[in-house]
Amino acid sequence: MALPSLCSRIKTRPIVDEWELLLRNVGEWRGWFDTMDRSLQRTKRQPSLLTLQPALSGIALHLTLLLWPEGEGSPLQKPAGEPDKRIVQSFLRVDPDMGVFATGSFSRGTLHRSNWKTLYAEFGFLHNERRHRLVLLWDSAGQLDRIVLIREFLVGSSAVECPPLEANQLMGDWRCDINSPGDGLRLEADDLEQWVFLPDGGAFLAPLQIDPKQTFSIEALWLSSPTRLERIARRYAINGALTSVDHQLLTR
Repeated sequence: MALPSLCSRIKTRPIVDEWELLLRNVGEWRGWFDTMDRSLQRTKRQPSLLTLQPALSGIALHLTLLLWPEGEGSPLQKPAGEPDKRIVQSFLRVDPDMGVFATGSFSRGTLHRSNWKTLYAEFGFLHNERRHRLVLLWDSAGQLDRIVLIREFLVGSSAVECPPLEANQLMGDWRCDINSPGDGLRLEADDLEQWVFLPDGGAFLAPLQIDPKQTFSIEALWLSSPTRLERIARRYAINGALTSVDHQLLTR
């Protein structure tokens, strides 16, 4: 069951320019990429360093992602040895498949799902010196195949990981914030039955098997503090087309 929609939805395109909002993610982010199967069994952990740096001209945004071989350790320390994978990209604008919100959080993913095309959804939450990212990937048969949880910490900060999320942390009254003047909502146990709870204060709600004859939604949330909850929902029509991306910031 999706969370009750008692808050006014935020428009997909914020009033502030999305590029300026995306720049809130600038910095060096050290963390982990945890790959899990659909039963949440971890199959791989890779230490990472992601750098987002604007060009001197201010026109482009450069991304460099370094991934080290599978290992443990603290995300606040540089892994031993050399990275075994390097990804370098440059952006001149916010891509059509991405929405960026007033908090600097974002979501991107498949714009139209077809029978021959796999589907993915990424949710990137930002708060202070932390980023919590989640990537969900379905195979060509429409079955949820992989879950990638990415926990990132701003280099040089003292940020810490959030506790694993439990339903009782969400229950109770929440008020809407950031251009969302509704009366708020009250979460009960029944509202959270089908959500999948994750380490680092995260959770998601998504179909394990996509039915091409039904509408569906993919939702994620992050409890970055006991009083701050952020939620993003991607909604798809029967024909597989993305219809909306909704964002809410809830506080109490």
